[in-house]
Amino acid sequence: MNWKHVPNFDSLTPTDLYLILKLRQDVFIIEQNCIYEDIDIIDLSSEHIMLFDEDKLAAYSRLVVPGKKFKEHSIGRIVVDRAYRGKRFGREIVKKSIETLKSKGVETIRIEAQEYLLDFYTSFGFKKVSNSYPVDGIPHVEMLLKTG
Repeated sequence: MNWKHVPNFDSLTPTDLYLILKLRQDVFIIEQNCIYEDIDIIDLSSEHIMLFDEDKLAAYSRLVVPGKKFKEHSIGRIVVDRAYRGKRFGREIVKKSIETLKSKGVETIRIEAQEYLLDFYTSFGFKKVSNSYPVDGIPHVEMLLKTG
């Protein structure tokens, strides 16, 4: 398994971008049966964290700067390919994302989590800070992590 951290959109290769969008489409749109606008302007100002198994993208997240989604830094589009679930890759991608932000001195991280993953994110120290609300028909909550 190999990590790839791409610090800005312009540094993504065409293959990286294709694999990211394919994985997000497969999980968030097809698997979850949710038609929504995945390709958004936020990708353009985000960092991208990828975990590869040779040339297969196993897991991905994006690190979003303050002001693009929330007033704090955030982690979004956290996704694991179906073939890699149950093998702790979800934990690894979240851990790597948090570590990357902490290494930059980020002290507060906000996420918009699918509600069924509340316990998963709580295990990293995230605290629920909102009531449940729908995003494209899926219940979500906002959560905060204080890293300092």
